[in-house]
Amino acid sequence: MILGLLLVGGAVAYKLFQHSPPAAAPAEIAPAQTAPAQQPTVPRQEITAPMAAPVTPAPESAKKTPPASIPPPTPNVDARQLVTSLAALDLSQPISAEDAKKWKEGLQQLIRQGPSSVAAIREFLAQNLDMNYAGVSGGDQLGYSSLRTGLLNALGQIGGPESTAAMLETLQTTIFPTDLATLSTALEQQSPGQYQGDILAAVRAQLAAAAQDQLGNANVGPLFQLLSSAASRGVDVSADLAQYSSKWPYYSAIDLAGLPNSAGVPSLIQMAQNSAGGNQTAAVQALAQLAPQNSAALNALIDMAKQGQLSDFMVGQIAPYLGGRQNLVGDVGNLPAGTGVQGIHIASGNQDFGAYDFGNSIPPSQISERISIIDQFLQAIPTGDTPGQQALLQQKISLSAWQPK
Repeated sequence: MILGLLLVGGAVAYKLFQHSPPAAAPAEIAPAQTAPAQQPTVPRQEITAPMAAPVTPAPESAKKTPPASIPPPTPNVDARQLVTSLAALDLSQPISAEDAKKWKEGLQQLIRQGPSSVAAIREFLAQNLDMNYAGVSGGDQLGYSSLRTGLLNALGQIGGPESTAAMLETLQTTIFPTDLATLSTALEQQSPGQYQGDILAAVRAQLAAAAQDQLGNANVGPLFQLLSSAASRGVDVSADLAQYSSKWPYYSAIDLAGLPNSAGVPSLIQMAQNSAGGNQTAAVQALAQLAPQNSAALNALIDMAKQGQLSDFMVGQIAPYLGGRQNLVGDVGNLPAGTGVQGIHIASGNQDFGAYDFGNSIPPSQISERISIIDQFLQAIPTGDTPGQQALLQQKISLSAWQPK
């Protein structure tokens, strides 16, 4: 019985041993750790939206260069240094192409820097200093006749409220008539019509100062051009022109002759009858210029000739104007082919203007009328072989040659 129990117990123990899990083997040799190597590898997908993916640098040969037409940005330069360098251009010798290039690059740098350049330009202009390039060899390479003209044009190109304020301040403080002409153009381009009153006030203030010799011997021609421009817009400037006719007779007479609707003729007649010398010459030339189109101007001259108020010299002076000559100030634009031009300088008052001969462009219908006017003058003056009479006859011959055959 005891032997049977032992056999049964051993059999049960053997069965239990066959169904129990084996004891854990050491980690370094456990087959469970090496099983994944037998499975197919699946790459893990990275979610990288919040971060930039790494970029492999391109080889140097594949890098793109900016187009040659787009220059690299120029770092800002102190505007005061730029203005100082522009003013330091040596005018004691001819301006070379290299110096002109550097000067123009400096001015362009001021413009590119925009409003940050305005204060430096404003400070220089307030000193009423200038560098004149007009008479310097090579000065035409700069593109401007003076440093102030270049700086004022720079303000106009910069634009904006700072620039406008600087220009209006200069308008009131400058002693240079050319400044007003440049400022007028720049302000008109920025705001058409807005500053015409300011410009006219500045013109009148400068003329008053010049009449008192407070501007030295400045040439006030640009101021009279601005008065003429104001007259073309309907502003009455006849009183201004009459006021300064004794100091600047040619400038005044030229503007009076150009007033709309012949408004300047009464002042010219009074000027011709009540003055002498150069002042009378200026007025008589202007009346002769108007005579073919204005009966009042013609009758006034004929009466003066009959009464002996026109010397033989004066008759010789007006003869070319009866034949088509005109006195004009400044740039007159495109001229007809064959127009003769004579530059005239009058030392008294530092007056400069041009005498333009338009005789060969007179319409054929007006040539006979001008010849008739010359005949009236020949009848009004004393007979004799005088320089004045010869001048009238020469104009008659020239006009006859232009008549259609």
